[in-house]
Amino acid sequence: MKGLFPASCRLLGYVLLLLSVFVPLLMYMFGQVNDGNLLYVKLGMKLVIWISLFMVFLAKMKDENEEAFAIRRKAMVISLYLWGVYYVGVLLNAAYGGNLQEADNSVGIVYMVICVFCKEFLMQKAKIEKNFRQK
Repeated sequence: MKGLFPASCRLLGYVLLLLSVFVPLLMYMFGQVNDGNLLYVKLGMKLVIWISLFMVFLAKMKDENEEAFAIRRKAMVISLYLWGVYYVGVLLNAAYGGNLQEADNSVGIVYMVICVFCKEFLMQKAKIEKNFRQK
């Protein structure tokens, strides 16, 4: 899977991710969030999180080659397995507690977060392995 966005989108994605977390908190502190717009704030926050995670995951790396493509693909596979384990765990916990609304629609966001973590970890691992092979 090739990177679709330029390399600068990776940094922009992380900035958007930070803003999506802290802006709603600041809005709440200044009294801008109430019962009437809470749904819109929550939906907007989730939308910005989705966009930023996709920007980070699909942004090209500086020296992107076939190895980077393979790492991105491998990260998707690993995160899909981890997401499945997480989702089954949430469902079992909800069933045990008797609250089936615990497993809400935020699971997709958790999947993308795991995807980004796996990709970043595998990219750093590849850099370190490449440095050791050269020495």
